[in-house]
Amino acid sequence: MKTLFPHIGVFPAVNTPFTEDDKIDFEGLQRHLENAVESGVAGILMPVVASEVLMLSAAERRSVSACVREVVGGRVPVFGAGTAHSLEECLAFVRELTAFGAGCMVNIPYENDAQYTAYAKAIDAQNPRCLMIQDYDLLGPGVPAPLLAKLYDEIESYQCLKIETQLPGPKMTQMLRETGGRLHISGGWCITQYIEALDRGVHGMVPTGMNEIFCKLDKLYRDGHRDKANRLFLAVQPVIAFANQQSTFSLYFYKRLLWKQGFYKTPRIRTGGLCFDEYFTRIADEQIERALGVIADVKAGKYD
Repeated sequence: MKTLFPHIGVFPAVNTPFTEDDKIDFEGLQRHLENAVESGVAGILMPVVASEVLMLSAAERRSVSACVREVVGGRVPVFGAGTAHSLEECLAFVRELTAFGAGCMVNIPYENDAQYTAYAKAIDAQNPRCLMIQDYDLLGPGVPAPLLAKLYDEIESYQCLKIETQLPGPKMTQMLRETGGRLHISGGWCITQYIEALDRGVHGMVPTGMNEIFCKLDKLYRDGHRDKANRLFLAVQPVIAFANQQSTFSLYFYKRLLWKQGFYKTPRIRTGGLCFDEYFTRIADEQIERALGVIADVKAGKYD
């Protein structure tokens, strides 16, 4: 019988910073990673969706993974995305991440139970250190819960599930119940429901940025101080609500926050299709000031 993946808490999905000439800003990445570890995160996810992983070349993915391994240095576990446009590419990325000593997070396309199972077992055959399945479907219910629970019993490397679906709360509760609480459950896009997710018993949450705030919130809750955790959550809730309007919007907001904090050289993103106009920019900067104020209050012990 598998035991619970032991790392509980905050697992930030780290952005990929870029320079003005669209190269990877490795100095900025190093600063952000060091801040995350010093803030008390339980693990790191990179390169993943928030890292614009599908906008990176294979060589860039490898260089980012190498940078993460060097900076983190085994202090916390690291997961990178094996997600790719084809199964063959996915398996190649899984092998590379495993060679780097990282776990693998994969968003497996769902057509039917048989196809999904075969895909997951092909990943497991690469002997990944730890497989995190990303159940990503912001407009629907995601992969059927009974199948996800069944695969937990059949696939040795599958230890973690990141749920990012419409109305994720009940699915979190169902998955915890069906696996006896042994499957490590985390939430990502549902960061707006942080307290609810903790009430339901999730093992981790996956924000982007504001590591000091989320690590403090998570620790307060798990130490039995739900009221204090909720007070901190309410202080930063307007920031989260603004940032999580849409996935590309969220990318740009957190890049801008990290740039304003001095971690990144620019707020550039590679993902297209976003009109971040003067109104968005003005309100984003107002919410960034709010976030920076809450971070300062956390560091000053206001929420102890």
